[in-house]
Amino acid sequence: MYLSFGPQCGALRRLMNSDIKAVIVGGGILGSSVALHLLRAGVKNCTLLERDRVAQATSAAGAGFIDHWAAGSPDSSGSEEIALTDYAIDFYRDLNAARSESPYRQRGILWMAATEQDWTYVEKRLTEGPADARAIEPAQIEAMTRGVVKASGVYRGVLRPRSAQISAELATRALGALFTAEGGHLAERTPVVKILEEGGRITGVVTPHGRIDADIVVLAAGAWTNQLLEPLGQFLPIAPLVVSRIVTEPLDLPGDLPLLFIRGHASGLPKSVWAREENGRLLFGTVYDTPARYSFVDGEVPDRLDQVDLDGVLTVQRGAKVLADAIPAFAQYRNFRVKHGVPGFTPDGRAIVGELPGVRNLYVIAGCNEQGVTHGPGFGRVVAEQITAGKSNLADINAWRPDRFKDKLTSAREVVAAL
Repeated sequence: MYLSFGPQCGALRRLMNSDIKAVIVGGGILGSSVALHLLRAGVKNCTLLERDRVAQATSAAGAGFIDHWAAGSPDSSGSEEIALTDYAIDFYRDLNAARSESPYRQRGILWMAATEQDWTYVEKRLTEGPADARAIEPAQIEAMTRGVVKASGVYRGVLRPRSAQISAELATRALGALFTAEGGHLAERTPVVKILEEGGRITGVVTPHGRIDADIVVLAAGAWTNQLLEPLGQFLPIAPLVVSRIVTEPLDLPGDLPLLFIRGHASGLPKSVWAREENGRLLFGTVYDTPARYSFVDGEVPDRLDQVDLDGVLTVQRGAKVLADAIPAFAQYRNFRVKHGVPGFTPDGRAIVGELPGVRNLYVIAGCNEQGVTHGPGFGRVVAEQITAGKSNLADINAWRPDRFKDKLTSAREVVAAL
């Protein structure tokens, strides 16, 4: 029996949850989050499929920030995203309590301007940000960071104390472990090669190991989403753009550092460089505008991301080195490794979440705009509640409707042009 939830009441949905067969495609932060939330909402027959290993792709390259990006940021969106962020801060704290292998630190986020010219960009984090945001002077910055940031290299900063940091890779793995511990079925090395539908309704998926029947399919396949949707005649307006995380050798950095964002116009980089500590190492990166960033816009995304050209990484390194007067560690490391990810970007900066029009019982979470770590747990809850109760108490899922672009964009290249 394949279920259609449209006209049914919430009470009937809840009674039927234990009989629903749900398949979640994608073992990143988004897929793992919705899998756990569906399981906890009463969908006991819940299978999470991952083509490689959990947290092997873009989630492994996540910077690990949880911040109110929707408040005082150039890529601002709305109150719904603020609700997701509040939820994520508590969710990751609870995940750390349940699975100690998932680290969690709430040290705030420190936005800094390298010069007075850069202050206009940074000041928005104060004037438009959360109520507890406050300006912080260079000497305070140096003291707070235990000398990792030098007062002589910064003009001024803004501290947003509620922000937190995690390891995106370890948190995603912890979610997968918690999902299985609570009764869910996780199948790694099990790629989905086809989504099955009959009469406009989902019936299951096909893997190299055979068919899996399903009443509900949630597609959280990241950069591979449109490849799976194409045989169904569906296209989501998302552009897969490469981001890279650089990790140095241990530099003996203090473990209580806040998240660091520094804006330096002279760096030549379009956005601030971010940096944080992990096990004494320096993690850093930023958005770059080189050919490597657009590697997969006009073609399929490969199974593995280790063959991305390094022109973007070299650009980030050069730009960060310009800021070494503020953060000397940008020029002090000798060895490093790189992890690439391919998050999806949408024209309006908001994710695409909900049931796809034209294919009943097929839900999607895509286009995280590089904010999947912050919004992933909330999206997992919103989708799970939409499936099992018809609406969410956390946020209105209509804010991220898949059909809001009205088929105006038909290719990833068109999406890039609209960004």
